[in-house]
Amino acid sequence: MKRILVLLGLTAAFAMPVAVVASTGTDGTLSVKKGHATIVLKVRGTMIGRLARGTIRIRDVNPYDNAAPQIRHCRLRYPSFATIACTGRKIVFRALGGRFVVRLKGSGIYLSAVGRGTVTVQGAGSLTVPNGVMSLDDGPYQPILDELTTYTLGTPPTRS
Repeated sequence: MKRILVLLGLTAAFAMPVAVVASTGTDGTLSVKKGHATIVLKVRGTMIGRLARGTIRIRDVNPYDNAAPQIRHCRLRYPSFATIACTGRKIVFRALGGRFVVRLKGSGIYLSAVGRGTVTVQGAGSLTVPNGVMSLDDGPYQPILDELTTYTLGTPPTRS
């Protein structure tokens, strides 16, 4: 009887870490250089970037988690309690360690993001100005397409 209990205890002890490892997802990465596009990120993670000219709107999905986004070099507007926005030149922003919906539209977009969620990208469609390049999950840089394209950033946790 003692052997059976010891065997069951060991089995449970070894099964627990496997369940924990199976339930964690992995963060993905996104990098944009010289973007001339509209980019919408719905991400749990961190985003840092700048726009040479354009509009940014950041909605903090959980405004009470002490992870307030920041935007610099423009006059901020507050369309709602958890949303900040601005239009201007030489805008810099960061949204660290929370759940955010970030919408960027403009030119000269440089963006780095790490986390899990979705990214929707659409190039500006200009014949004279290139749309810029982007890299997902440490892959090679590829041109931003004119078509509306949605990508998954990271892998979600699995439920067992």
